[in-house]
Amino acid sequence: MMDSAKPSSNNVFEVENNNILLPNKGENDGGSPKRPKKSRVVAREYPLNLTAMMDMMTIILVYLLKSYSSDPTNIQASNDLTLPMSTTHFKPEEATAVAITKKGILVADKTVVELNNDKVSLADKGGKEDSMLINPLLTVMKTEAEKQKMIAKYNKKEDFKGLVLIIGDKMVPFRLLTEVLYTVGQAEFGQYKFAVTMENP
Repeated sequence: MMDSAKPSSNNVFEVENNNILLPNKGENDGGSPKRPKKSRVVAREYPLNLTAMMDMMTIILVYLLKSYSSDPTNIQASNDLTLPMSTTHFKPEEATAVAITKKGILVADKTVVELNNDKVSLADKGGKEDSMLINPLLTVMKTEAEKQKMIAKYNKKEDFKGLVLIIGDKMVPFRLLTEVLYTVGQAEFGQYKFAVTMENP
């Protein structure tokens, strides 16, 4: 038995005194042993994105303008809308505003029904003169009710109260006022308050 064997160029081990000697990794192939890679965290500075900031500021501005315009205390008198006088001291609550002017009926500052001599047209009442239901107003108020219910579903602080603020001209006929109250009641707005001008004591 041979005690040793000369390694050839293709041998990957040596035999000496009946012991197998394994070469160290990288000794025969001329390479160096591999070391585990270390992760490096490179600190970088990112500049501000002005476009995103401008979008954010625009959204906030639109929200504030919307909140300001929907404030029930912001009611401006005009030739088509003069509020009645009252001695009440109750402050108006936040509610869906329905305005009745000499020219039309508005919901959230948008004209829903046009009036002719303080009367709703037959087309808007379904062709029935004695009908109390104003169809365009009913459609808009149902949409508003669904929107408020959806908000209340995800925000427990915003309950759907079915409260509407009637902003009516002091010369609005009782028949027209009754039709408006009946229509908003069919859209689940069963509570209502009237906007008035406070008299000086």
